[in-house]
Amino acid sequence: MGWFRSYRVLDTYKSSSPFHVIKLITTMGLNTEARAALVFLILYAILFFILDFAYLTRRLRLRSRYTVILFHVTVRLASQATGLAFGVVGYNNIKLLVAYFILGAEGYFTLVLCAYRFLISWQVHNLACHNSWLEPLHAPGTPTYRKFLDSFKLFGPRRRPMAVIHNLLIVANTIIIVGGSLITGGAQNSTQFKNLPQAKGMRTAGQAIFLSMSIFLLYCIYDTIQQSKQERKSYNAHPTLYILLAAWPCLFIRGVYGILAPTVPIFNYFDFSNYGPNGLIDGFVISEYIMGTSMEWTACLLLMVTYITSRNDPKKADFADVQYPDELTVEKDESGRVESGIRRK
Repeated sequence: MGWFRSYRVLDTYKSSSPFHVIKLITTMGLNTEARAALVFLILYAILFFILDFAYLTRRLRLRSRYTVILFHVTVRLASQATGLAFGVVGYNNIKLLVAYFILGAEGYFTLVLCAYRFLISWQVHNLACHNSWLEPLHAPGTPTYRKFLDSFKLFGPRRRPMAVIHNLLIVANTIIIVGGSLITGGAQNSTQFKNLPQAKGMRTAGQAIFLSMSIFLLYCIYDTIQQSKQERKSYNAHPTLYILLAAWPCLFIRGVYGILAPTVPIFNYFDFSNYGPNGLIDGFVISEYIMGTSMEWTACLLLMVTYITSRNDPKKADFADVQYPDELTVEKDESGRVESGIRRK
């Protein structure tokens, strides 16, 4: 009957005003967790349709950094849908809960990767060397399979810093997934937890690796800003870099929350004191969505905004004659700072 009343409210509020949408959500009879999940499900759906529209109108290409953002948004949609289901079904279905926070970790994993891809793309298009010390470009004609293998190669002349980051992110992601699997282990409800201490340790370790990659990203952004100022001979760097810098605190806060969630009781889904008669207590839901979901959504939006500041960047065709090295070497100026990130042949 609650959903029937919601449909009647929908007929009443046919206006597309966001205030009417919010009023509709509050009349659905859902608990706080389900309402919050539904709000961000709608917000991520908006980003998803914006990206789809950009692809359909050929403003974006499939082989672009924005496809990584699209993948992230898709993962977050699945996460929010699972969160909504958990809010409706309740704590007795532990598998929904585990699926929810595993998908949430996947969302953070893909978002950190997105931020690195956007920074690398900016370096390639805008630095004087038209290359990136994080991931130097391959020579034209290099087979796709070799590019893929090199993106994970830790040893040899073609190793790249991004290969280390890729491997660490994958290791962290695997640890979190295995930790989630340990919690369920055949459990059907909240009274059948298994291996909870081990799962907590694995989740914490995985989230700590994610956070460390976010901290290293700050160094990469800062170094690129300094290099941009030097090349532009200006006090100001390219605006895209400032947007990436603005997105970083969101990634950092999300990473800190990822560590707090399994270790601090007031942030832990598996602490019974965080539940009331109608599901999760309001304070828990508010802290989760402020420190977690909203930070990811804001960072994702900021990365998408770089489309505006990057429209006049040089195209690949403008620097097609750049020569690429067979191996990564790093040039530094007298102060020891990375100057170009590569050595030309």
